Amino acid sequence: MDGVLVLWDVDHTLVDVDGLGREAFDLAFLRRFGAPVVHQPPMAGRTDRAIAMDMLRLNGVPVTPAHLEELRAEAEAALDELAHLLPTRGRALPGAADALAAVGARTVQSLLTGNVRRFAEVKLGPFGLIGHLDLEAGAYGWSHEVRAELVGIARQNARSRYDRPFTKTVLVGDTPEDVGAALASGAGVVGVATGRYTPAELDRAGAHVTLPSLADTGRVEDAIRAAAR
Repeated sequence: MDGVLVLWDVDHTLVDVDGLGREAFDLAFLRRFGAPVVHQPPMAGRTDRAIAMDMLRLNGVPVTPAHLEELRAEAEAALDELAHLLPTRGRALPGAADALAAVGARTVQSLLTGNVRRFAEVKLGPFGLIGHLDLEAGAYGWSHEVRAELVGIARQNARSRYDRPFTKTVLVGDTPEDVGAALASGAGVVGVATGRYTPAELDRAGAHVTLPSLADTGRVEDAIRAAAR
């Protein structure tokens, strides 16, 4: 897999954190704006920036750069407070650690996630997954509200970090939004049916390869190679 940049989603691809990210945003909104979140924005597959913009708009707060940054900072602080719950409420998904170790031994891999970077670090940390990833070579969900735009950011980050281009990019994720981001940016994509979407739904979205889980490391490696082609 030389020359391939592999970019992993976080939630429901590598880990399940039992909704703690949403709880952190809800707590942040309450603390910053003095009222509970009444109207929840959709979250699956979306970037935290898009979610935050909708959270403000749907709950009567003007969407301004200042309000967005205040909500982000407060949410990061809230998740840090909730992080002690991760070992009991969260889990690494089956095969995630082995898949990361195997793929990371053969190529550069990072994250392409809707999470802000701090959220990604907090969610992955308790499960020993960060050490397999070069977090500087990825892209995170505060950089742009459109997920597909993150692919170009990750490519540039990886190119700058390694001083060389990557001939192929492969995304691994569990939602049609992951698939759509890859297709819109000319990347390969492996759909993993470990979240709310079935293999058939990921196939219909256009995934180049679909897996039921990451449990079979050999199949994961083969799927990434196939998607890179």
